[in-house]
Amino acid sequence: MDILIVVIALLSLLVSYAVFQSNDKPKIIVYIEPHYGKESFVKLIIENIGKSTAFDVNFHSDRCIPFKAFGLNKLQNPPQYFTSGLFVHGIKTFTPKQKYIFDWGQLSGLKEALDNEPLYITATYQYKYPLNLWKSKIKDESIVNINELDHLPMSQGGTDKLLKDIHNALDKINSTIQKNRVC
Repeated sequence: MDILIVVIALLSLLVSYAVFQSNDKPKIIVYIEPHYGKESFVKLIIENIGKSTAFDVNFHSDRCIPFKAFGLNKLQNPPQYFTSGLFVHGIKTFTPKQKYIFDWGQLSGLKEALDNEPLYITATYQYKYPLNLWKSKIKDESIVNINELDHLPMSQGGTDKLLKDIHNALDKINSTIQKNRVC
């Protein structure tokens, strides 16, 4: 009976440690989102959404990662690819909630540069689990699919028209105030 109690206690300790360990590690993701401040621009974001620091982070992709892929209807220039920076040299220390944001390009230019195919990016890094004597190598995989942004407001632009409409409305309000001025 005493042995059974000891075994149960050890098992619950191991389960608790495993849960603690999985909640405490880094988690590096690569994703895209529209840049609502710039017509049809797309931001490429790398973020550590985990609760711990990742060390010696390196990125690998199924193909070259385009960079500055600008063009409203098609690429303006031949595709360029990252040849320096963190996708080539990695990140020595990546703290929790830290992120890197790139103006990656415009929707149509990126679609052409990526051949309308998803981009698979793997982040590999070192992490020392609590109570471990050595660091473990961890892999986090992200899928960046430019086609997910189709038909969002940014894909069609429209910020210039919206700003002009706001400007015209403010001009009308200003004119009304000037006409109704008593002095």
